[in-house]
Amino acid sequence: MFGNGKNTLILKVLVVFMSIAMTTVGFSARTNSARVIPTGNVSVIKDGKVVGEFSKEAPLPEGSMLRCEDKCALKLDDTYMVVDPGTEFSVTPAAGHTELHVKEGTVYYTMNESSSPLQIDTPNGEAATGDLIMTDNEVRGYVRVSGNETEIGVIGGGTMMMETEAGEMAVTPGHAITIATVGSETSGAAAAKTGGLTRNQKFAVGAGSAAILAAGGIALASGSGGSGGSGGGGDDDDGSPSSP
Repeated sequence: MFGNGKNTLILKVLVVFMSIAMTTVGFSARTNSARVIPTGNVSVIKDGKVVGEFSKEAPLPEGSMLRCEDKCALKLDDTYMVVDPGTEFSVTPAAGHTELHVKEGTVYYTMNESSSPLQIDTPNGEAATGDLIMTDNEVRGYVRVSGNETEIGVIGGGTMMMETEAGEMAVTPGHAITIATVGSETSGAAAAKTGGLTRNQKFAVGAGSAAILAAGGIALASGSGGSGGSGGGGDDDDGSPSSP
């Protein structure tokens, strides 16, 4: 009987140890799979105060409010993002979706058919990405928060279905929806509109700089043109974001 009890205790200890080990490995793998790639400092914000900062590529501090003092990029398993300088945001990968909170500023993103939906939260309201109608390898979009307005648009690569309080709508390249607050109330209406970024402003991240999101990776490059010339001209709103 004593031997059986001892074996049972050892078995229980092994089970607990293996459970802890698997949980730790899973957490580490999930944390390290999302990365922040800065070109300057990235500040960690808590209660409106800077409580930490880093300037090298690092695992994404999931759920923490961040501010890119210079442009920076985020590499997730299935989504790429480029963040404008001064933007305050947080990203939390979750089961079946990615939570993106933008307090102020602009976040650009690329998505493909295997990307998890984005649950977008801003001070002016919420939205969620839905089905993608692809005309390229990826759909390129952005979220911009300025004052009492949130703009969520598509730059190119296809049409993105968006779910808002006003219902579901299709956002085509060169168009955006706007969610606005009136006083202390959030407007339930989201109006599709032409605007946002033009062909020559795609993924602009500050004067004289451009961020390039490429399938399979991210490159941040400084240039002298920013919005540049015609880049080939024409009315194609679905050109490559790497074209200045």
